[in-house]
Amino acid sequence: MNGQAKDIHHNNPGEKIHYIGDVTKPNNNWYGYPSCFTVWQPSDFTDKTFKVGDFFVPSPNTTFNDDTCNQKAVAPKMTLFPHSAPIDCKFDTDSSTMYITYHGSWNRSPVTGFKLVAVSFKLGADGLYTPTEPITSTTAAKDIFYNPRVESCQGNGPSFSSGCFRPAGLGWDSQGRLYMTSDTSSNGELWVLGKS
Repeated sequence: MNGQAKDIHHNNPGEKIHYIGDVTKPNNNWYGYPSCFTVWQPSDFTDKTFKVGDFFVPSPNTTFNDDTCNQKAVAPKMTLFPHSAPIDCKFDTDSSTMYITYHGSWNRSPVTGFKLVAVSFKLGADGLYTPTEPITSTTAAKDIFYNPRVESCQGNGPSFSSGCFRPAGLGWDSQGRLYMTSDTSSNGELWVLGKS
């Protein structure tokens, strides 16, 4: 704003959930990468009024700006907490819940992520599943399984705390149990989660 820079990276940009469509059919849509980012914490922006989930461009100019993203990119279905590093997701059998592994931040202070979250979905009139909460929601992702002291889960590689798990891949078995891998640097782990 007025030639002045402001650091907004701790709470922006949000992670995004997009509906890409049927993978067996061609898709020429553009989802904004690598130029269009989503707002998570609107109060960090002082040059313009935003809502959670709006597109913004870090360095707008006369030929490419926030409006360009809104006109040309497909908007996300949901915005998730920044720097969570979601790296896998799986729906349950009736597609009512998407489970997402937050691999965790490595350069954010305070640290975030390092957990499994769930986002509720519903079947829309168009036959597609969409999140039950609006894109502006900051509470759509519910914590399912997490490190009790996430602040100790700082770092990446050999310096990573071995007392933390770092969610990675997900998979279901025939009994409805959800398997979650953890790739801490000291050892690999496999967690089995089931409903009681």
